[in-house]
Amino acid sequence: MPFDDEKLRLENRLIGLLNQALQDRNRDEIVSSTLALGDLYLSGDLYEKAEEYFRKLLDEPLAQMARPDERARAHLLLANVSLRRGHLGLAREELKKARDMQVGAPAVLLEARRLHCELEMHAGRYRDVVDAIESTLSTESPDKLGDMRVDFMLLEGRARRLMGRNRQSARLLEKALELAEKGGYEAGAGGAHSELGRLLTVLGKFKQAQEHLEAALRSDEGMASQRRINQDHRRLALLHLRTGRWDDAAQLLEQSYNSSREVGNLEGRVAAQLVRAELYHLRGSYDDAYDIALDAMETARSAGYVRRHVQGLLQLAHVAHARGQGREAQELLNEAETLYARLAPESGLLLHANLLMGRAYDQQGDTAKAFDYLMRAHATARETGNDLERHVVDSLLGEHFRRRGEEEKAAELLTRAARDLGTLGAKFEIARTRLSLAKLLHEARMARSLEERQREMKLARSNLFEAHRLFDLMGAKPSVEDCRELEARLQPEKPATAPE
Repeated sequence: MPFDDEKLRLENRLIGLLNQALQDRNRDEIVSSTLALGDLYLSGDLYEKAEEYFRKLLDEPLAQMARPDERARAHLLLANVSLRRGHLGLAREELKKARDMQVGAPAVLLEARRLHCELEMHAGRYRDVVDAIESTLSTESPDKLGDMRVDFMLLEGRARRLMGRNRQSARLLEKALELAEKGGYEAGAGGAHSELGRLLTVLGKFKQAQEHLEAALRSDEGMASQRRINQDHRRLALLHLRTGRWDDAAQLLEQSYNSSREVGNLEGRVAAQLVRAELYHLRGSYDDAYDIALDAMETARSAGYVRRHVQGLLQLAHVAHARGQGREAQELLNEAETLYARLAPESGLLLHANLLMGRAYDQQGDTAKAFDYLMRAHATARETGNDLERHVVDSLLGEHFRRRGEEEKAAELLTRAARDLGTLGAKFEIARTRLSLAKLLHEARMARSLEERQREMKLARSNLFEAHRLFDLMGAKPSVEDCRELEARLQPEKPATAPE
C-alpha cells in the first residue's frame, strides 16, 4: 500500500529534520529522526527501507552517537522486520543482541518481552506465553505499561484461543477492547476487534464476528497498514467460507495472498494459502488444493511456523480423505498430532484432526476406532465451549451411526445437528448434514407402515432439496454430484397393488 497523504507529509518532514540535524551535527535529532523514519517505513510495510534506517544506527558513524538504549531499540526494531519477513532465526538473534546490552529502559524491556512472546507463539509454546504475560501484567504498573498493556492482553487472548481456552480468551479480548477505547489507543482497539472477530468465527457467532472484523478493517485502513488489512481480509474470508459466501471469500483471499507476497509478509502469505486450499478442496478442485496446501506446509515448516505447518498437514489430509486415500490421510494426521498434541491438546486444530481421523476410520470400516476419535473431538468441543464444533461433531456422529445401521440414533443426531447448525448459519455444514439425513431416510427401514414410509421419503426429499440448493449456491461441485445421484434414486414409491 502506498503511503497516504498524512504519511507522505510525515516522511517529508522527518527527512527534512534529519538533513538539517546532519548539517547542525545535532546528535539527538539525528538519532531520533533516523529511528522515526525507520518506524514510519515499518508501519507502512516497507521492510527494506525500514531495515536500512535501523541499521544506520548500528553502523558507523551513527553507532558512536547513539546511546545504548537507542541501539537496543534499533536491534528490537530489526527483529520486528525479520519477524514480518518470516526470518524467525534472525529475529531471535536481534532480540538476543538487544537483551545482551542489558539496557534498563522500561520501554526497551517491555518491547523485548512482547517480541519474545510473539516469537514463542510461532513456536507453539502458548503456555509459556501466557505465563510470561501474566507475570508482566501482575508485576508492572498500568502507568508503566501504558498502551502495551493492551498489546500484551491481545497476545494472551490469542494464545488462549489457540490453546482452546475460548471463554478465557473472550474475557481478555473484551477487556482489552474496553481499555483501548477508553485510552484512545486506535491500534489496540483495531487489534482487539480483529482478535474478537477471529474468536467468534471459531465459535460460530458469525454476525458478531462480522461486526468486529468490519470495525477492525476500518481501523486498518485509517492506519494505512497493509499487513493488518491483509490479515483481516483473510479472517473475513474465513468467516465467508463458514457462512457460504464463497465467491466473496475467494476475492478477499486472492487480495490477501497477492498483497502479502508483494510486501514480503511471509506468514500472511502462508495463512492465505491455507484458507485458499480449504476453499479449493470444498469446491472439488483437489489438485489445486493439494498443490497450494503442500507449498504452504513446506514453507511453514522451513520458516518455523509450527501451527501453520500443522494446518498444512490437516489440509493435505482433507484432500487425501476426499480422494478416498484413507491411509495417507491417517499418516498426515498422525504427523500433525505428534507435532501439536503436547503444545495444545485442546486446540481447535487437534479437534479437527480427531474429527478427520474418525471419518477416515469410518471410511475404512473400522467403526470402533472411528467412534473413539469422534468422541474425543466431542469432549474437546464441549470442554472448550465451542458450540459450532459440538454441532459438527453431532452431525458426524450421526453419519457414523448411519454407517453402522443404528438408524434411530443417527436420525436423532442428524436432525438435532441440522437444526442447531441452521440456527448458527454454518451453510456448508447445514447442507452436508441435510444430505446425510436424506441418505439415512432413503436407506432406513424404520417405518412400520406404508404411510410412515411415505412420510420418511417426503422428509428425505425436503432435506435433499435444501442440501442441493445450498451446495449449488456455494459451488460445492462434489457435493452437488452426491445430491444428483441421490435424487435419481429417490423416486416416489408406488403403493402396492392389491391381490386379485
